Amino acid sequence: MLQNQRLLEQIKNSFSQMDKIILLITYALVTLSTIFVYSATRKSGFVGKNIMWIVIGTILLIIISFIDYREVKKYTRHIYGICIVLLLVVRFLGKKTLGAQRWISIGPFQLQPSEFVKIAIIIMIAYRIAQEYKDGINNLKDIVTAILPVSPLILLILIQPDLGTTLITVAAYVFMIFLYGANMKPIWIIGTVILLSIYPVYRFVLSKYQKTRVETFLRPEKDEKGTGWHVTQSKISVGAGGVLGKGVLQGSQSRLEFLPEAQTDFIFSVLSEELGFAGSVLTLLLYFGLIFRTMRITRVIHDEFGKLLLYGISGVFFMHVIVNVGMTIGLVPVTGKPLLFMSYGGSSFLAAFLMIGLVESVKIHAD
Repeated sequence: MLQNQRLLEQIKNSFSQMDKIILLITYALVTLSTIFVYSATRKSGFVGKNIMWIVIGTILLIIISFIDYREVKKYTRHIYGICIVLLLVVRFLGKKTLGAQRWISIGPFQLQPSEFVKIAIIIMIAYRIAQEYKDGINNLKDIVTAILPVSPLILLILIQPDLGTTLITVAAYVFMIFLYGANMKPIWIIGTVILLSIYPVYRFVLSKYQKTRVETFLRPEKDEKGTGWHVTQSKISVGAGGVLGKGVLQGSQSRLEFLPEAQTDFIFSVLSEELGFAGSVLTLLLYFGLIFRTMRITRVIHDEFGKLLLYGISGVFFMHVIVNVGMTIGLVPVTGKPLLFMSYGGSSFLAAFLMIGLVESVKIHAD
C-alpha cells in the first residue's frame, strides 16, 4: 500500500514538472492532423488508424517522460546494434515501394525503421559529444570524428535510398554542434565550396536524366502531367486557399483527387487550401512554438547530454517543417518526408511522440 502511494506521488510530481505548453501544442497538431487526414481521404478507416497511433503515441510519451533520460546512456551499444540489425533487415528483406526500400511489413502494418534510427543517432551523438568533447568542438577533425561512429547508420539510410532522412539527420547534427558552441568555420567553408560547385557539377557531371530532374524541380510547369504533377497540384492547393481558406472539408484539390498522397506528403497543402494563409501561419507558429519551448528548457538545465539531446530534437522538428512545407510550395525537391504530428503514418507519429517524451523526460529529470 505504501509503495503504491509513493508511486502515485512520484507520478503526480513528474506530471506537475512536465511542460504543459509542449503537450498542448502536440495535441493541437494531432487534432489538426485527424481533421485533415479525413478531409484528404474522406475515409473513416484512415481516421481510426490516426487516432490509434495517437493513443499508442500518448502511452509511449508518458512512459518515456517518466523514465530518467540519462538511463539511456547505459544502453547506447545495444541501441546501436538494434539500429544496425533493423537497417540490414530493411536492406535485404524490406518492402520496396516507388523505387525505395524503407519499410518492414509487420502483419497489417509497415514499420519505417529510419524514423526511429534518426532519433537513436541523435542520442548517440549527444552522448559522445558530452563524454568526449568537454573542451568543445574546435576544428574540422572534431566535427568529423564526433559523427564518425554513427556514419554506418547514416550510410545504410542513404542507400535505401532515403536522402531526405539522411539530410535531416546530418542537418540536426549541425544544429547540435552549432548550439553547443562549436567552431563552425570549417562548416561555412565546406558549405561555400558546395554552393560554388553546384553549377559546374550540373553543367559537366550530371547525366541528361539527372539534369532533367533538376530542371523539373526548378520549373515543374515544364512537365505538369509527369514529374512536375505533384508540385504543380500542391501549389494550386496552397494558392487556392487565399487568406481564410475555402473551409474545412471544402478543398477541391484533395476531394477531386488531383493532389497525390494528400494525407501524407501533402497534408499541409490540404490544410492551406481549407484554412488559407491564416491557418497555415497559425500551424507554422505551433511548430515554432514547440521548438521554442524545447529550446527554452536548455536554459534552465546544466546537464550537457540533456542539452544536446534537446538541440538535436529541435533540429529534427525544424528540418521536417522546412523540408515538408518547402516541398509543398516548390522550394525544395519532393522527398517524401512527413510533417511530424500532421502527416498520416504510424512510424512518423510514434517517432514524434517518442521525441516529445524525451523532451519531457529532460524537463523532469535534468539537474
